[in-house]
Amino acid sequence: MNNKQTFIETKEYKRFAEFCDACIKYQYIGICYGLPGVGKTLSARQYAQWDYVEKQIDYETSACMGAYADEKILDCHTLFYTAPPVSAAKLTSTIHIMGVRFHTVKDAYRVRMGEKELNTSSALEGIRLIIVDEIDRLKLQHLEQLRDIYDQHDLAMILIGMPGIEKRLARYPQLYSRIGFAHEFQKLSNDEMHHILEYKWKELGISIKREDFSDYEALTSIIKVTNGNFRLIHRLFTQIERILEINHLTLITTEVVEAARNSLVIGRI
Repeated sequence: MNNKQTFIETKEYKRFAEFCDACIKYQYIGICYGLPGVGKTLSARQYAQWDYVEKQIDYETSACMGAYADEKILDCHTLFYTAPPVSAAKLTSTIHIMGVRFHTVKDAYRVRMGEKELNTSSALEGIRLIIVDEIDRLKLQHLEQLRDIYDQHDLAMILIGMPGIEKRLARYPQLYSRIGFAHEFQKLSNDEMHHILEYKWKELGISIKREDFSDYEALTSIIKVTNGNFRLIHRLFTQIERILEINHLTLITTEVVEAARNSLVIGRI
C-alpha cells in the first residue's frame, strides 16, 4: 500500500463541514455520530486542518516555537481533541494547554512578521470551535467539564461518537439542553464508491489501478464488500495485495476479492 494518502472531499465531508459551520455560526454544541470507519475522524481533522496545526503546536523548545508556521496558521480557529480515558481535571487542563500553544505559535509568527502587538489574553480566546472525538469514552464528570468550557467561552463545540451517543447524552439534561444540531455521518453511496475507486486511486493511497482488475465484476465485488466504509477499503486492499503476491498473480478477480474478504474480520458496517 502507498501511505501517501490524500484527503478526498466526499459529499459526506461537505455535509459535515456545513454542520461545523452552522455550529460556529450559532455557537451551539453539536453531536456527530456514525459507524466506525466511515470517515468521522478524518473529516474532523481535515476541517480543523489538524495535520498542519498539530505539527505547529507540538514544539519541544521555545526556539522551535512557531519556527515552521506560515500565514496559514492565522486562519486556523479549531482545536481537535481525541478524548482519552483520563481524569476530568486533566481533560480540561489538556484542552487549555492546546489553546495556549495554539496562540503562542500564532503570536510567534506575528512577531517574526514584524508585528509588535500580540492579540491573545486567554487560552481559548479566538478559538471558534472545539471538536472532541471518541466521546463514548467519557463519563459524566468529563462531560460536565466540557459543558463548563463551553459555558465559559464564546465558542462552539462538536462531540463525535458512535451511533447511540445522542441517546446517552439525552440523559444529561444540563448538557443536552445546549445541543443545537445533530449530524449522522453516512457511509459512501455506491455511486460515489464507483467514482472514487475508478478515478481516485492516488488520493486513496492505493497502488493498485483500474487496469489491474480482470473485469468490472471484480470492482463491483469490492464495493459490495466494503459497503461505503473507508477504513475497510484500505484493509481489503492490503489483503488483496498480499494474496496477489503470494500467488504470483497480476490481475484482481472476484475470487481474489473473496479470498481477501475471508482474511478479514468484518464487523457491522
